[in-house]
Amino acid sequence: MSTTNSGLHCTISAEVLHHLVENNFGNATKVKEFALLQGGLFNTTYRIQLENASYTDVILRLAPERAEMAAGSASDPLFSFERTMMAAEPVVYEYYRNASIPAPNIITCDDSGSIIPRTYMFMAFFPSKQLDHSSISETDKERLYHQLGVYTAIMHQIEGASFGWPQGDGSIKGSDQWSEVLHSFAEETALKAALVEYMPGVGEEITAIFIKNKDLFDQVTRPVLVHNDLWEANVLVHVENGELNIAAIIDGDRSMFADREFEAILSTESVAFHEGYNRALDPSADGQARRLAYRILSSYFNAYVHEYQVNQPEDGQKYRQRTLDLLEQWKQLEHN
Repeated sequence: MSTTNSGLHCTISAEVLHHLVENNFGNATKVKEFALLQGGLFNTTYRIQLENASYTDVILRLAPERAEMAAGSASDPLFSFERTMMAAEPVVYEYYRNASIPAPNIITCDDSGSIIPRTYMFMAFFPSKQLDHSSISETDKERLYHQLGVYTAIMHQIEGASFGWPQGDGSIKGSDQWSEVLHSFAEETALKAALVEYMPGVGEEITAIFIKNKDLFDQVTRPVLVHNDLWEANVLVHVENGELNIAAIIDGDRSMFADREFEAILSTESVAFHEGYNRALDPSADGQARRLAYRILSSYFNAYVHEYQVNQPEDGQKYRQRTLDLLEQWKQLEHN
């Protein structure tokens, strides 16, 4: 995946990179070398080797540039939760560490905008590879998926005071009612889509699901931490005691306090994952309906994001068709 196709991904000059390093590690610290890492469509990421610093190998991640408009505006290229999510990432990883879930080591995170108009963070680099790496055998992958299931179950035991998105100050932006968070998310997506005349009427149809079926979603009363972007590329593994183990669960910036079944990976067909997770999904008609509604909302969001936010139209088309197919399934539920 190229880093050059996104409208949000934006590189910085060598001068700015050196300035960020000196500001955070001191004037004596020198940049030995640096490289732009491929694979990102949202954040911009560099690996930097340093001299005269306590950390000699670091990762610099930068959020998209700040817009000159009110957060949450339909014309803002970012969603309201995306404006604050990198600043909240250290909070999420603190939850992880307190629950013995392996997490990245964030050295510093600056969301002040005083140096550059972007939130950025420095993280310690450690040798690892992603769970989707071709060198990982099927036997190892099964064992790693079992580990991932165990860690996901632990994550889903971390409770929040309300539903919504963690903030950098430890608070949660959302509501005591799960339906309100879902409705707000659907409505914001629909407003952005309407502005560019994308999938006319579909956003309103999806938003109505969360208004008309408020009681269905408010049966969920326990907000727990979900990663919200848990797939193989966001799981780092390394050799430990002679075998591959999970080194860190990364990119936790999209995490939120939600129904645990909002976590998309729970629909995986991996037997090893579910053995590790060791908790059944709600088999009731209401449980199945909620999961279908979550898939509709997620697919619609991803359709818009891939089409208009990160300029990946082929993926956008796939999510668009999936959204329409899932909506047909919802209509069948309503008719039964």
